[in-house]
Amino acid sequence: MALPIFTTQLSQMAMGVVDTVMSGHASTVDLAAVAVGSSLWIPLVFLIVGILMAITPTIAHYYGASDYHKMGHTIRQSLWIGLILSLLGGTVLLSAHHLFVFMDIKAPILPIATDYLYAIAWGMPAIAGYHILRYLNEGIANLIPIMLIGLLGLLVNILCNYALIFGHFGFPSLGGVGAGWATVITHYFMFLCLLIYVYKSKKFIPIQLFQADLAPHFQELKTLLKLGLPIGITFFVEGSIFSVISLFLASMGVVTVASHQIALSFSSLIFIFPLSLSISLTIQIGHQCGAKQWQMISDTIKAGYLISFGISIFSAFLITRFSTEIASLYTDNHEVIDLASHLMIFTALYQFSDGIQLCSAGALRGMKDTTIPMLLSIVSYWIIGFPLGYTLALTDIITDAMGAKGFWIGLLCGLTLSAILMTLRLYVKRKKWLKGLECPAPILK
Repeated sequence: MALPIFTTQLSQMAMGVVDTVMSGHASTVDLAAVAVGSSLWIPLVFLIVGILMAITPTIAHYYGASDYHKMGHTIRQSLWIGLILSLLGGTVLLSAHHLFVFMDIKAPILPIATDYLYAIAWGMPAIAGYHILRYLNEGIANLIPIMLIGLLGLLVNILCNYALIFGHFGFPSLGGVGAGWATVITHYFMFLCLLIYVYKSKKFIPIQLFQADLAPHFQELKTLLKLGLPIGITFFVEGSIFSVISLFLASMGVVTVASHQIALSFSSLIFIFPLSLSISLTIQIGHQCGAKQWQMISDTIKAGYLISFGISIFSAFLITRFSTEIASLYTDNHEVIDLASHLMIFTALYQFSDGIQLCSAGALRGMKDTTIPMLLSIVSYWIIGFPLGYTLALTDIITDAMGAKGFWIGLLCGLTLSAILMTLRLYVKRKKWLKGLECPAPILK
């Protein structure tokens, strides 16, 4: 399971990197505008797809119990949730101009960032629809088609960015705004490909996905939301802190914003290594919990931490050794390269904390423990990490205002605290299970 999961995550992360790199080669202002725009729509998407992620365990349970007819009903109800969430998300993005004015976004960045989000708003239904069908396939462990469509989507994204950002193949040169429209086209392409596949594949005939019962059933909607909201809020909390930092840095000028975006973009790319491991832990521990294989849970957790540590060493070495070269891939502006390479040192340092907290969180999700981890994330990121970063970056309370570096120190502290708290929570939870005090239902049979 890990290989297609990793490849799918890689293709998704690579799309964001392609947007950033190509926008940076258009101009530093376009790069900064895409950074500011991404700081708003990406956490919003995290919230939406996190809520929709309730589909995966629900479908997996029905699949294990051979209740195929219930699977189609769940997906049709999920379409109502996806539709409502995408409309609300699109409305937020269309109103982004007022937030940018309030945040005192500089004039060169403001119109490009606004038009970029205007484009993204039209793609929200496709983003929701694609993830609904993706989670359906994940629920039945049908991962290869998702991986292949993700790779095709990455190719489409590269071609559309090339055409729309720089004005090739007869298209107008739209700069950073073109990256937004490329994202929209890519997600509609992936959604339609996955929809056609689900419609044509014999695997989905038993679930009767396309039968006419489309009316909302509020009990089913309530069940899905109760399961999905903690996941969505956790994703939003973790993703939004990076985005809010980008918004606060926007008033510091183009160089600071662009440097922060480069460091953040590459950090997101490296992030898929521990994230894939975390997802694998969720699946494997879920199986072992269902089978009450308590000792194997301990062995799996230990193995996860060991692999995570190895990944962190590799990632930290890669970043510290090649930080300047990495920044040069995004832009040829020497000021931006210099600041971005310094910020990447903090990225290297928090690889260890991030890996540990992802492993712990993945294991806890495998034990179907999501509410407490959500609260721990809120405390770590928003009660400790962000206030500390804001104090260091923009005030003289502790030391002279450090700018972007202060926020990255706050991120490092927040991630470290999250790693400690998540690990303690996992330790307590594992001890209870080893004593047989908790015996939850299996995720997959």
